[in-house]
Formats: sequence, C-alpha cells, structure tokens
Amino acid sequence: MKLQQRTIELLTAEQTPDERQELASRLLNGGYSQFSSLLTDLKQEIMSCEENRLEYVRILLRQARELVPEPVLISPSWERIWDEYDAVLRVKEEVLREIAPERRDGEWQIIMDNPFTNEGISCYPSLSFIEAAYLYAYFRKDLKKTEYIRLQKIDTLIMTQGS
Repeated sequence: MKLQQRTIELLTAEQTPDERQELASRLLNGGYSQFSSLLTDLKQEIMSCEENRLEYVRILLRQARELVPEPVLISPSWERIWDEYDAVLRVKEEVLREIAPERRDGEWQIIMDNPFTNEGISCYPSLSFIEAAYLYAYFRKDLKKTEYIRLQKIDTLIMTQGS
C-alpha cells in the first residue's frame, strides 16, 4: 500500500485482504485527521459528480463503509455519516434526473425558509448547477416539517452594488 496515495484512491484499488485490513486499521487508528481527510475527499466527490460518476461515488461510499462501519468510534459527530452521505447522493441523483443536462447552464440558487418562524430566509446565489444540486441535496436531508427549500435557475438578473 502506497502511503502517499490518497486514501480515497485506495478504496477502489485492487488489494489483498491483508491490505484492506491494513487500510481499515490505518483509518481507525489514524484518528480524527486521517478519517476527516477521507470524508473531505468523499464529500468533494459527491459535490462534483454528475450522472457519469454516480456509480463510482456509490462504490466509494460502500467501500468506505465496509472499511469503517462504525465511524462513531473515531468521533461521536460521525455516528450517522454514512447514512448522511448516502442520503445526499440519493437526492442529488434525483435532481440530476429531474433537470435535463441541456437545461443546466447559467446561474442557479438555493433558497430556504420556514414561513412559521421569525428567522430570515437563507439564499445561496451565483451557483453552477452542480453546486446548487449538491447544496439542495445537502440541506434537504435536514428540513423540518414547516421548512422548504427551492432549487431555481436565474432567468433574468438585475444587480446593483452600493458605492
């Protein structure tokens, strides 16, 4: 196993059972920083993937889950990380199915609100479609009963900046 190789690349590399066990041990014993690095790489894969990479990302997530089935042993904050990443990927896939590739150009935004609270509306403007699809999937997993989220394409924009 090449130590300089990114951990995420090792997930799909052909390995002997001993090498897989060594990688699992490295992830578990490497502590927060080692596992966090893997999660950051996986998150980046989910964020940037389009249809042609969905299956690859699913394989990465499955391999990571097999290597570290209980990430809570590293940090309590990762108790449900695999389910969360799976949910985000699933919703992103729904968005990719819903909006045809030829309609994805231009500027996109995410808007979130709960009309039954005094909290302000959250808006994430100036996004590419892939960025917006990821944020939509990421935030949708935690929506409360009266909240909503919108993924929308900007058709016309007038913008003024103060002096």
